[in-house]
Amino acid sequence: MHAGKVIALIEDDRALAKAMAQYLSFSGFEVVTGASCEDTRRIAQSRPIDLFILDRVLPDGDGLSLAGFLRTVSDAAIIILSGKGEVNARIEGLNTGADDYLVKPAAPEELLARVNAVFRRASRAASRDEGSVWRLNDLTLDPIDNSLTGAAGRRTALTEIETLILSRLLQSLNEVVDKNSLSMFALGRPWQPEDRSLDVHLARLRRKFRDVGLNEAAIHTVRGKGYRFVASSAR
Repeated sequence: MHAGKVIALIEDDRALAKAMAQYLSFSGFEVVTGASCEDTRRIAQSRPIDLFILDRVLPDGDGLSLAGFLRTVSDAAIIILSGKGEVNARIEGLNTGADDYLVKPAAPEELLARVNAVFRRASRAASRDEGSVWRLNDLTLDPIDNSLTGAAGRRTALTEIETLILSRLLQSLNEVVDKNSLSMFALGRPWQPEDRSLDVHLARLRRKFRDVGLNEAAIHTVRGKGYRFVASSAR
């Protein structure tokens, strides 16, 4: 299942890094390790990586800034690993473009579940074909290259998760998609009330609607239930 998947684990706590690397290796992944921002840049530029797991605080810099750098040089997924579990810290981490944010100490089983969810999303993306392009009024969503085009041809890039969220909402046009269904589809895990990940990704998606001249109100929050894409507002 995991043949050929390479994970770069960047963690300066050697004991923790060793334990996580062993667990992931036993689960079928190839794992390379580093302990600094310098190590991460070297790894990113020396070989293909499928997933970076980044400690938020590293000896020579900030893992969040490092995530931003990786987004410019690599298509790899990113999971932020941090001892900061406050809502604002999670939101800040996800706003770097990271795919997930995991609070330390995390059970090995939870780490593996998050990693598997990332690769399930990647597998779903790889199976798309040209027929999956969505067009509605001024909106065009191309899941092949993760792009959103709006009014007057204005175009912006989406993250994999943003593409999955929008695709799922468009599949159920004008119908409510409950939070758990959307979380399972886009994040690969059940929705939890204390997990703000879905809210952060939706907020970023709405901003990108504005950037390309689309009405962000098309993505409508149905209080206590979930979200709905309103077709008449997609212009």
